[in-house]
Amino acid sequence: MRSDLLSSFHAFHRVLVLCPHCGEIYRLSELKLSYRGRVKRTWIDALWEKEEQMDRAEERFEEKRDEIRAKAQEKGYKQVPKLLRKCTPVVCAHGYYPQDLKALFDPVDFVIFDGLKQKEKVTQVVFFDGPAHDKQRERIQKSIKKVIRKGNYEWETVKLDENGKLI
Repeated sequence: MRSDLLSSFHAFHRVLVLCPHCGEIYRLSELKLSYRGRVKRTWIDALWEKEEQMDRAEERFEEKRDEIRAKAQEKGYKQVPKLLRKCTPVVCAHGYYPQDLKALFDPVDFVIFDGLKQKEKVTQVVFFDGPAHDKQRERIQKSIKKVIRKGNYEWETVKLDENGKLI
């Protein structure tokens, strides 16, 4: 079956035709056929129409999803200052400057870049997290502490283009 189809395509390349309108000679494989009459709808037409409907629905969904995501992100940004105000006394009690605090919330609540705002020179990086309220969070805290104690970390600087691809 496959070789029959392939040999037909090869044959179309060898067959020459004469255009009745302009008199030019073309290969059969180069022709772009058209039909002026009304073509009967087939199952493939219905399938393509359904596919176009689904594509349009997907586009509408993506627009709505992006809108919802933007609203949620904005709402989250509005929550951060409230959380930071609550944390400021705790952070200050530990001797850190509140503007050095950066919110992560997962896997730890905050990262403190000590010295960033006042001295413009980071003297230490602190992972600042509240008490674990479940076993999973406790395991994560222990694993982070273990990685730091063993020195299993490194610093990497990467450059990304505007599409987020590594340069």
